[in-house]
Amino acid sequence: MSGPIALCDCNSFYVSAERVMDLSLRGVPAIVASNNDGNAVARSAEAKALGIKMGDPIFKIRDLIKAHGVAVRSSNYTLYADIQRRVLAATEPFARDIEIYSIDENFLDLTGFEHLDLVDHCQKLRAQILQWTTIPTCVGLGPTKTLAKLGNAAAKKNPIFDGVADLRDEYIRRYVMDQFDAADVWGVGGATTRKLSDLGIRTAGQLRDMPLRQARGLGTVVLERLVAELNGVQADAVELVAPDRKGMAVTRSFGTPIADLEQLMGAISQFAMRAGEKLRQHGLVAGRLTVF
Repeated sequence: MSGPIALCDCNSFYVSAERVMDLSLRGVPAIVASNNDGNAVARSAEAKALGIKMGDPIFKIRDLIKAHGVAVRSSNYTLYADIQRRVLAATEPFARDIEIYSIDENFLDLTGFEHLDLVDHCQKLRAQILQWTTIPTCVGLGPTKTLAKLGNAAAKKNPIFDGVADLRDEYIRRYVMDQFDAADVWGVGGATTRKLSDLGIRTAGQLRDMPLRQARGLGTVVLERLVAELNGVQADAVELVAPDRKGMAVTRSFGTPIADLEQLMGAISQFAMRAGEKLRQHGLVAGRLTVF
């Protein structure tokens, strides 16, 4: 595949999805908590501005939540899956193929759309998703997945891009790479970051300029492919067939404490039935069932 690639990412997806159902959450600091309401797993821009970090334990930020009136919602994965389906429906006319990377991120194969102004095309995509779902998005464009991912991060961070960063443009690509740390590049982990730092490689631009043979020696073929993608050479195409899941969960938080065993067993039965439905949808079988 040689066509341009886009990464469309829903901004603060869980919080944005909660705002679809609860208008009172709009414009106020809001977070979504993990399954057991233990940690912040999504934050609105307003909550981020207060210094709330991803994964912060709720009990440690209680005072901050109270002082600033931060709205806290429990995770609702049924809602998020429904919103994801709507986002995909809005996206479909704008791409030849779509690879679902995560619940809030999709890689788009834009082969066949090259005759269009692709920045304008992606702005229209964002407008349609917003109109159909009210979910805000940002889009990164590039000749490879890694550059599309980096472009998406730039579109989120820098308002100069107005939500769409086109890293097919060599000037823009170099500008963005000089601004981003190598650690922020998709696929660069902590151990690799330390090895790169020892070599004086600290920015994405310096990583791009790393010789391929040296990259392979430092981080195997994985880092070599990443460096190639930063230079605009596609290492893999958009995956149309999602890999088999290794596991799946149906988890909910109760709105009130449950002290009745029969009521608890009824809830567990409903969750188990839903898990069975999801397994059948994916053509899978389970070797183990865990209840917690």
